[in-house]
Amino acid sequence: MFTGIIESVSPILAQKSDATGKFVTIQMPDIFDDIKIGSSIACNGICLTVLEFDRSSFTVQIMAETLSKTNAGLWKNGDKINLERALRLGDRLDGHWVMGHIDRAARFLRKEQRGNTGYYHYELHAQDRRLMIPQGSIAINGVSLTVAGLSNREFYVALIKHTEEFSNLTMIPAGTPVNLEYDALGKYLLQKDL
Repeated sequence: MFTGIIESVSPILAQKSDATGKFVTIQMPDIFDDIKIGSSIACNGICLTVLEFDRSSFTVQIMAETLSKTNAGLWKNGDKINLERALRLGDRLDGHWVMGHIDRAARFLRKEQRGNTGYYHYELHAQDRRLMIPQGSIAINGVSLTVAGLSNREFYVALIKHTEEFSNLTMIPAGTPVNLEYDALGKYLLQKDL
């Protein structure tokens, strides 16, 4: 489990594909001094397991199932991705409960500047509309955010300067897919009614 508070933005160093998916090697952030084999790291919001590491990098495997539901199939060497280590018992939950299980990849549409605030608009698939409420939580590329507004075809979030500076959300060109994870509590409540 994660909180959606990004700890580092690091580049992809290498990738290798096989029949099961692909292996991705990512530059190790200096603050990730407690990583071990089997550690869970949210990479652009995707919960991935560390298979090997050294002082400069770590490698994770992305299975074909995950590639089909996320933007990981589009990653290129040099792309900078959001990273967060798994939550430890006793840590503060500064964001919201983020599982690292991506619901869908959806396109970033545009940025709208209103005064000092950047509003980032994203595609909303019709079948997902019931999973979102105004002022509800959403994770975009692993970043815990609040839904500032939504319609039937799109939603938007307002980013504070800290999030703009310490995540990859400002680096994404319009039309590029991002990973969305809808609020787990809302998903469980909807499932209860089925």
